[in-house]
Amino acid sequence: MILERHKGAVAIHALVQGAAVLCVFTAWYLTVDIWLGFELVGGFFGYLIYGGLAVAALLVRATYRASNDALVLSGLFRGRLKLAGRQTLFVGTVMTVFLVATKDKDISRIFLFSWIPLLYATLALTNLAMPHLLLRLVFSKNKRQRFLLMTRQSRLEKPDRLGEWLLRQQRMGISIAGLVSPEELQIPRVKFSRLGAPEELDSIFKQLKPDVLMCLEPARDHAEIAQLLSLAEGRGARLVFWDDLESRFGARAWNAEVDGLNFVHFRREPLESPLYRAIKRIFDLLVAAVAVFLIMPWLCLLVWIFQRFQSPGPIFFRQPRAGLAGQEFRIFKFRTMHTGAEKDTRQATQGDGRIYPFGLWLRKTSLDEIPQFLNVLRGEMSVVGPRPHLQEHNSQWERLLEAFHVRAIVKPGLTGLAQVRGMRGEAKTDADVVRRIESDLEYIENYSPMIDLLIVAQTAWQLLFPKNSAY
Repeated sequence: MILERHKGAVAIHALVQGAAVLCVFTAWYLTVDIWLGFELVGGFFGYLIYGGLAVAALLVRATYRASNDALVLSGLFRGRLKLAGRQTLFVGTVMTVFLVATKDKDISRIFLFSWIPLLYATLALTNLAMPHLLLRLVFSKNKRQRFLLMTRQSRLEKPDRLGEWLLRQQRMGISIAGLVSPEELQIPRVKFSRLGAPEELDSIFKQLKPDVLMCLEPARDHAEIAQLLSLAEGRGARLVFWDDLESRFGARAWNAEVDGLNFVHFRREPLESPLYRAIKRIFDLLVAAVAVFLIMPWLCLLVWIFQRFQSPGPIFFRQPRAGLAGQEFRIFKFRTMHTGAEKDTRQATQGDGRIYPFGLWLRKTSLDEIPQFLNVLRGEMSVVGPRPHLQEHNSQWERLLEAFHVRAIVKPGLTGLAQVRGMRGEAKTDADVVRRIESDLEYIENYSPMIDLLIVAQTAWQLLFPKNSAY
């Protein structure tokens, strides 16, 4: 019910936005072809195909990303601009692929790519200006819903979060009729009155006739659900429960229907998809092959020369690390410490005397990690994923976050979300470790091929401009 309102509003926004994009595309064509005097070969209808393709791409994206793109309705300024950037990137990619695939020689590349900034401007302006007017039109007075809140508890879990949510829902045509609770309760940023105790719910319901009964905690048993459902639906209202399992168990809950049965699960795992696993493995092999055959040979020679003068010994350093499902493997690295230092399992620190001079540069630029592409080719690692730790460090850090070992449900990576966020080098405090683990879990739950590409691009940038945390 609430979800349908959000999805419907996002869909209407996408349709209106698509119409605006098509109008701007047409106006740009007329400007270039007629007013600026540049004759565009192919005719208007030949170009209109690309305008229609842009609109189709926006609608497809809105269909499959409606829950994520609902932020356009939330009133967050930066979020709306970022959404416009993602929309522009998606549309631009679709149009480029179509252009290359069809080998269309009649369409001016200059025209199309000069239109991309206008596309972003159109999407940004419509994301910023249109939702407020659109929601006021769609959820007019006769389409508003009155929520009656109810709780049997004397205190609420995360009232701030609930208050922010209820405030945002006012844009969706939702108002608060009041609260039924054992005693007075406050929800920040939301004004309402306490109407009575839970025992008085039946009489309060008859008097107010709300559209929705929203219970602010999970039901105690099936009998209570049946009782409340009978009360609400017997008077033409809806019944919903706010089940904040995340605050109770420390992980977000997801509902899913699988082959006819309904389940609640606490982690999204995109990499359980055979398609995503295949895409990731192909990506790993392509990147690793380039690194191993084109970069490693001359880099090995360079490292060997400096090691001869500064720290004679083996060029590579191999160390046991915890990998997929906690299984141990031996990781490859260029040796950056003097021989014998591998017996010391302490983290490297700033000014660490175990590191020879050229090894310090290798660590700062992360080039000491290049041999790990051999681990990628062997299938022990991925290009992107949680960084593999020593078993000793895993044993120390697992106490900091109960979900620590969830990191092991995917292959470890050469780089990851935590690393491109600057969380490299020594983890000096427990908070540093927790932030890294949370970034790893965020990556696991939100994996997509595009995220891998972005992380690799950011890592390449940091190779050229290393952060101060790298040593």
